[in-house]
Amino acid sequence: MANSSDYLKKYGNVPFEEKPFNAVDSIALCHSFYLPVEKVYSNLNKNDVTLRELYMKSFELRGSRHKAVGMVLTKNISIRAVELARSARFGGAKVADFTEVFTTQPAVQFAAMTLLLSDGTVVVVFRGTDDSIIGWKEDLDILVKKGIPSHRLARDYLENAAAKYPGKIVVCGHSKGGNLALWAALKCSDETRDRISALYNLEGPGFYNDHLYYTEAYKSLLDRYYHLMPSSAFVGVMLAHDEDYEVIKSSNWIGPLQHDPNTWMVEDDHPLYMPGLSFMGRFNDLVMKKVMELLPPQYYGSIEKVADAIVKGMGQLYLTGFAKHPGSSLKGAVEAWNSTDEEMKREFKESFKGIGGVFPSALREAAEGEPAEGEPAAAAANAEIPVTA
Repeated sequence: MANSSDYLKKYGNVPFEEKPFNAVDSIALCHSFYLPVEKVYSNLNKNDVTLRELYMKSFELRGSRHKAVGMVLTKNISIRAVELARSARFGGAKVADFTEVFTTQPAVQFAAMTLLLSDGTVVVVFRGTDDSIIGWKEDLDILVKKGIPSHRLARDYLENAAAKYPGKIVVCGHSKGGNLALWAALKCSDETRDRISALYNLEGPGFYNDHLYYTEAYKSLLDRYYHLMPSSAFVGVMLAHDEDYEVIKSSNWIGPLQHDPNTWMVEDDHPLYMPGLSFMGRFNDLVMKKVMELLPPQYYGSIEKVADAIVKGMGQLYLTGFAKHPGSSLKGAVEAWNSTDEEMKREFKESFKGIGGVFPSALREAAEGEPAEGEPAAAAANAEIPVTA
């Protein structure tokens, strides 16, 4: 089953002047961007860095071996990065900027990169959640806060890239990176938004509420907005998400594992589309919506503070550290819970009261929405997402 790796084998030597940046390019680039390049970038000549140099030196720093990037980030990330670096299509792209921000208070795990392609296109790519527990804590903050520091960082990063580099702009990101890409495109200036030729949101979660989807900014982006989700989407249906998405076939049938872009299937030079979400995808969507309806907003502050205390109590910055020291990490988390203010603990537990009833209810509704056998796909499902020319 073909994926973005097969696409690069076929079109890796085709310049962007002949084949403009497209959806499969965004999948390959966003997937590769989980490679930890920060240690290498700080030692390079910032005036003349190519993607080939950045990725290959990062690969060499990791022993020139394809290894997992984190506990849930597979070695396919390293494989895709090297494939991009060795391709004529991406290898010579100039890395105009790379920025990383990582703080524990508040929880911020942010990384973004600006590429200048051979045809003059400016590509701004945002990284999704990495192996850090801080990154996962920040994901929770997207639910319980009306905005997170990474949202502001993403908007400012996009504005700065637009100010420095002329031409059309492509904005893309996977997972939390897709969330940041959409936020930045909606919150940037009208002048910057008008220059965006394509916005690729690759299964990014939604927002605190759906208000942004009713704005003029969102409406103005719709003809350039490409939101891809696998058929059994799990992350993409979290929180208040838009309904303007295309469903892509995955080679894995398990919902959370479909989040890996390496499983996303490609047909020649475009994603392999499905007519809609699978039964599991509809079930996941319903569960997430019902959980959102269940959680009392007045308790969001308690949810955040309890989670903050537990993360701090674990004493680990990364999931790999938790995996190596599960005993002491869990002990620290339990101690943090026990020492939490009783009223706060009560509100935290009250927030999830009744959650058990969500699953059977969602199961029934998902079954009722099962499409008839042989139901034809929507025309858009089999249409190629346009390139950004």
